[in-house]
Amino acid sequence: MRTKIIGLELILFVLERPKKSLFRKEFVEVIKNSLCDGLLRCSVSSEPVIFKLVVSIFYCLFLYFRKYLKSIILVFIETIFLKLLDSGNSGYQYKHLILTVFDKISRNSNMLLEIFVNYDCDITQKDISERIVESLSKIANGRFTKSEHVNMISASEEISLRSYSLQILVQMLRSFNGTIDAGIAEKKISQRMQLKQN
Repeated sequence: MRTKIIGLELILFVLERPKKSLFRKEFVEVIKNSLCDGLLRCSVSSEPVIFKLVVSIFYCLFLYFRKYLKSIILVFIETIFLKLLDSGNSGYQYKHLILTVFDKISRNSNMLLEIFVNYDCDITQKDISERIVESLSKIANGRFTKSEHVNMISASEEISLRSYSLQILVQMLRSFNGTIDAGIAEKKISQRMQLKQN
C-alpha cells in the first residue's frame, strides 16, 4: 500500500502545477487511458488516505484538463462521488472529502456553468448539476438521520454534513447569481456604448 500512496502523491505533485508539456496530445491520452482507469480502481479503496489522494487528483484533473475528460468526469461524479454520498455504506470521512470537491467547484462560477452546459444542457448527457443539487439538498434536509446510516454516521457528523451541504448550496446560488448579474451589467455597458456611437 505504501508504494501506491507514494505513486499517488507523485502524481498529485505533478498535476497541482502542470507544465505545458502535459497538455500535449500524447500526455492527455495517457491521462485518459491509463491514469483515470487507475484512479477509478483506487477510488473503491477502503483506505481513507488513498481515497483522499484520489479526490485531490480528480480535482486537479477537473481544474486543468476537464475539456479533454468530459466522459470520465461524468463517470467520477455519477458513479463514485454521488454514489458514495448517497450510500449507507460509506463513512463521514469519505462523504466530507467529496463535499470538499463540490465546495471548491461551487466557488467558481465558470466551473459550475461548464458542468451545467456540458451535461444538463446536452440531451445526450446526464443532468449532473441537477443530481448534485438534489444530493446536497437531501443531505441538508437530514438524509443521514435515517436508520440505514446510523452505523456509519454519528449525530455530530450528521450535523456537520448537513451544515456543509447547505453552505455549498448557498455558495452555488451566489455563484450563479453573480454570473447573471455580470451578464446583465455587460449587456447594459454594451447598450450604452452603442448609444454613444450613435
